Amino acid sequence: MSASLVARRAIEALRNGVPNPFAVAELGSWQQEVEEKFWELCNAPSLEPGGMLVKGDFGTGKSHLLLTLQEKAKKQGFATSLVVISKELPLGNPSRLIPRILAEIELPDMAERGLQGIAGRLQYKQPSFQEFQLWVNQWRFGEGWWPSTLALHQRLEGDDEKLDAIVRFWAGEPTLRLSEVRQRLRDHGLAGAHSVGKLPPAESLHWQRLAFSAQLCRAIGLRGLVVLVDEIELIAQYSILQRVKSYRVLGHLFGKETLPEELKAAPLILVAAVTRDFEKSILQEKGDWEKAPEMARQKHVSEEAVRAGMEAIRRAIPLRSCSEAQVAIQAMLHKVADLYQKAYPDWVRPSLSELPPLYGTTTVRSIIRRWITEWDVRRYYNPTGTVQIEEDKATGHTPTEEIQELEEEA
Repeated sequence: MSASLVARRAIEALRNGVPNPFAVAELGSWQQEVEEKFWELCNAPSLEPGGMLVKGDFGTGKSHLLLTLQEKAKKQGFATSLVVISKELPLGNPSRLIPRILAEIELPDMAERGLQGIAGRLQYKQPSFQEFQLWVNQWRFGEGWWPSTLALHQRLEGDDEKLDAIVRFWAGEPTLRLSEVRQRLRDHGLAGAHSVGKLPPAESLHWQRLAFSAQLCRAIGLRGLVVLVDEIELIAQYSILQRVKSYRVLGHLFGKETLPEELKAAPLILVAAVTRDFEKSILQEKGDWEKAPEMARQKHVSEEAVRAGMEAIRRAIPLRSCSEAQVAIQAMLHKVADLYQKAYPDWVRPSLSELPPLYGTTTVRSIIRRWITEWDVRRYYNPTGTVQIEEDKATGHTPTEEIQELEEEA
């Protein structure tokens, strides 16, 4: 793919207010405080589960920030997984959330996603794998399923169908039966070394899968797994019971005292983003501070985890608004102009003026759209004169272009 086409795809994404890896790579982030905190998490002396929530208004660059952190994590030697909460991916259901996280795992140098790519890189004689195997054999969770399936994965080398079934089991699919695993252990002379019991309860099993996968990343020489979760605020659309379950999951992932035993000591870092007004509109005005713990007691859900999840939202790190980051926004103007020049080499680049007044309600998304729309008009109609851009008052949007042209060139 040519540099010009890569730049044009990045510009098209910015026109539409949707971040993509091309744009993220060029622009970086203007949230230096959050990046510094993330760097501290990634470089802690003893890597174990840690995380942070960030909060910001609509259009302040939360999704862009998560993509930036994802790229930084890859450069530091982590596998990463970025998921977006939706009606199809409810936050409060680990049996759906954890398999999606594992399916979205990306390696720093591989386009393929999921555990298959990691399993394909296992080198059984490498010290990193031997350390991983020792950890698995000593792990007290799983009723023997993890050391048994790992031992079979070594013995079944070359049998793609059976290997695939094992890796899919690790990733959350019901591809193995107890009788089948026991028979394969006997067939390969492993029954004496490994015993397998009934599968653990579903939720515990999914936490185990997450911890096992993070350790599996270490087995191929990576530092661990970074999980990024976007659009937490969509749980506001749930019923009170579903919100309670979502707070419980957040409490398990971000609460020190409510972290599941299965996840302790896992090389796992978690980052999530939520809108700034969630605390006020849902926790306070909708009354979840009082209603959620009461509902948790009624439904026999961990009240401590529910409170920890809501507290994690309350303590989320606020992102800087445009008015608080004017120097960074001014620097970004030049980066976007450089990217636009790459996309359209014939563009006559104007002198870049100072920023207009920025307010607390000004969004980065609207600023970038305004710049690009102005340059589009200059490129097509008025390269030297004055251009006045007005947003559509009904939608707040400025015109976009060239989507079909970009698809045809790809």
